[in-house]
Amino acid sequence: MDSNKQELENRPFFRTMSSIGDCVALSVLWLVCSLPVVTLGASTSAAFSVAGKMAAKEDTFVWKGFFSAFRRDFAIATRAWLPMALIAAVIVGDYQIGLANPGRLGGFLIAAAAAMGLVWLCAFGGCFSLLRRFSYSKAAYALKDGLILCIANPKATAVWLAVVLVMPALYLFVPPLFYYLRLPWTFVGGGIAIVAFSYAIRPAFIKLEKK
Repeated sequence: MDSNKQELENRPFFRTMSSIGDCVALSVLWLVCSLPVVTLGASTSAAFSVAGKMAAKEDTFVWKGFFSAFRRDFAIATRAWLPMALIAAVIVGDYQIGLANPGRLGGFLIAAAAAMGLVWLCAFGGCFSLLRRFSYSKAAYALKDGLILCIANPKATAVWLAVVLVMPALYLFVPPLFYYLRLPWTFVGGGIAIVAFSYAIRPAFIKLEKK
């Protein structure tokens, strides 16, 4: 009986459904634990911890693994997140000023905000993907290495940016589809982005772990 159950669980369909369920659970955990905003860094690091194990084909217990990593990395992840939150506020403010000033100045500010936003996203994804696996004494080192990680792995970075920016792109170019997808994406989008990047960046982590 047990062998039949194990054989059933190993079939591609059931493995796929199990992975989808884990991804949804991870997304909801990330969203709920990020709502206080100040905890977004710890929540993201914890989500990357679980997603990294999924990418490495390790046994994954989403809830247990998430909260274990959340507690473990809370201090360093929060120290990394708080300055990033301030930078994000500056970028958003720059963009808003650009929108309020039509003409060359406004266009320049919007372009600058877009460029800074891309760099911010790279540093964010790279930093918290590293924190889930490696220990850092200072958050600044994790942010620097995270940005370097993304620059050195453009294909994985392209996957990260594509998933993160898909909804803003739909808002700009296909508004009806954006409004149709915005509610479900609110609940699953974060987890999908983190899992997708974890799988895409896995080859780079294999190299780092061998050093």
